[in-house]
Amino acid sequence: MEKQDCENAAAKRLLKRIKKQYPRLKICVLGDGLYGVEPLMRLCRENGWKYLFNLKEGTQKNITKDYKDLDADIRHVTEKICEEKGIGAYYNGTERITGKTEVFNVFEYSCEKREGVETKQAFFLWVTNIEVKKNNLEKLIIAGRGRWKIENEGFNNQKNGIYKIEHLNSRDATAMKNHYLLTQIADILMQLYLSCNKLIKYIKQSIKNTSSRLLESFRRHPITDEDVSYISKYTTMHME
Repeated sequence: MEKQDCENAAAKRLLKRIKKQYPRLKICVLGDGLYGVEPLMRLCRENGWKYLFNLKEGTQKNITKDYKDLDADIRHVTEKICEEKGIGAYYNGTERITGKTEVFNVFEYSCEKREGVETKQAFFLWVTNIEVKKNNLEKLIIAGRGRWKIENEGFNNQKNGIYKIEHLNSRDATAMKNHYLLTQIADILMQLYLSCNKLIKYIKQSIKNTSSRLLESFRRHPITDEDVSYISKYTTMHME
């Protein structure tokens, strides 16, 4: 059985479980090229969800080829967007030129990235059921690239960074599961801390030192009324 078949089957089971447990939850499913297939697109549509799947060379060749064969003047192009000031483009209703039954749209982003002393050309391509417009193209590109960041920086950091989740911390199955869940909670707190504290990127301290200082702040810094008020402001759900 191919890896794609296994991952697609597992994804279908997971999405069905999520829909069953959270029937009213509105989500956008992010995935790599393995998931950009019509069965998963259809499942997302039937569940009332949005999806955003990356397209790579070798996956969904017909979609990739037919999109690239479009005349440049047919695609909607926007220049100097995102951090790299690259070029974005999109075409809605791509199923009409690919012979697919599911309605979807394709958008792309190309830019120059510096790797050491070299400059390389980077190209990204995505498929989505969200209508792409000039005013949301940049947001969709950032969201699509965010999935790559989660997988490569997030998971790799958990496996090979400070968390070392591949290490056998216990031979007891329950203890291993508890350790894994605690690791996920710790990593979520760390990501929230790094995202909210904009000074971190300028300090350029290591992840290990950041973790130690965050833990120390839990021990020594009391929660103030201002903190509680701020948290309440952004977490209170207002019912109509």
